Amino acid sequence: MSYIVKMPKLGLEMEQGTVLEWTVRQGDEVSEGEMIAEVESEKSIGEVEAREDGTLRRVYAEEGDAVPPGTPIGIFAAPDADIADLEAEAEAELEGDAETAESEGETAATETAEASGAVAATPETAGGGGDDGSQTGDTGGSSDDVKASPRAQKRAEELGVDLATVEGTGFDGAVTEDDVEAAADAAESEPAGEGDTEEVKASPRAQKRAEELGVDLTTVDGTGFEGAITESDVEAAAEAEPPVKRAERQRGGVEWLSAERPELDRYERVTATADPPAGEALFETMEAVRTAFEQRVTMTDVALVLASTTLTEHAVMNGTFTESTHQVAEPQHIALVADINGSVSGVIPDAANKSLTEIVDIRQSVDGESEPSHQATFTVTNAAETDGSGRLINPPAVAALELDPTGERAVPGENGVTIQPLVTASLTYDTRAIGAGEAQAFLDGFFERAARASELVLGSYRGRE
Repeated sequence: MSYIVKMPKLGLEMEQGTVLEWTVRQGDEVSEGEMIAEVESEKSIGEVEAREDGTLRRVYAEEGDAVPPGTPIGIFAAPDADIADLEAEAEAELEGDAETAESEGETAATETAEASGAVAATPETAGGGGDDGSQTGDTGGSSDDVKASPRAQKRAEELGVDLATVEGTGFDGAVTEDDVEAAADAAESEPAGEGDTEEVKASPRAQKRAEELGVDLTTVDGTGFEGAITESDVEAAAEAEPPVKRAERQRGGVEWLSAERPELDRYERVTATADPPAGEALFETMEAVRTAFEQRVTMTDVALVLASTTLTEHAVMNGTFTESTHQVAEPQHIALVADINGSVSGVIPDAANKSLTEIVDIRQSVDGESEPSHQATFTVTNAAETDGSGRLINPPAVAALELDPTGERAVPGENGVTIQPLVTASLTYDTRAIGAGEAQAFLDGFFERAARASELVLGSYRGRE
């Protein structure tokens, strides 16, 4: 199947996304599930993965380009597939976007030029003097007075570079993006002064990977430029650890936060109650599957299928937060907290592509002692099967769902009082990455799907059994 690769929407309020990196080159063949690009919104980083085996045939957005969500950034297809129709469709969309933004772009360019002093010289300004005789040149000016391209300004802000200290090599001495990066590299390569012995030279990706793996960068030998630590160096150091220490480092962080814990400030919780039809649909689906497959299916298993389909629409919930970065993950590696002690009884890898039977098989095959093979990107638990108190968290994952199907609701009617199931769900979320509106929208979506639980569970088997 050939398709247009589009800028994903990483959040409800996302206006633009930037292509941080194409991890494959145009013409490279990749396998299904392999990351082909890394993109960034205002506060999140996400991965774009290949939907199937194929080739990156076209690239429309280069690294550093920022475009609205839904904008074509490339074409993915089989090496010999005809992509003429897709090219025409993508180019038509891009041309339409360009026409819409043309007038806005001209206005913004004028404002940028005026703000940076990049305007044509007039008899009044050509002499370089102000009304008071003072000089108006760039010497000694602030970053706001420096002539620099918009991309250079953005890159300078990202790297913490003062534009006033950068020598421009662009047209008429303007500072380019390459000038900013060269200045940043030069600053990193300067010898550390006294008292800086704890500073370690490492790439941003290496720093992020070190935090994910719990590796102390001061213990890692760098093989990069001038001894800088790379991502591969960090992974090699993690693998070289003694097995016992590595097991301790990889152990899951599932726990319940009590009100007395200071970490609670980072986490908030929203709770919602299912409408009676949705609650009844959950129980009816669970019993129907048990009867049909003669398996020990629990409410946790059904809840995981519903959570997985909800995550597909609310992707910001599926990810981690490390190094001040919200990393939105494409695969759904969902941890199941399903025993009385609250430990992770298993991580369902790539849950979006698992049937209910496969989920049950994985859960029953995990003995609770071995370490999960994947880092959890989301967490699900059933309050009827656990004994936790407080807000469930599983860092560095940014969200955890706790379903409580144990309640009852007494409803008066013509024939007396009837007892209906009362199902509630609570979502604990990391406020550094998730907003309250996004959390509430997830719960609303979860219960909307609960009313269609039977349909969604059966849909999980399509193409598998």
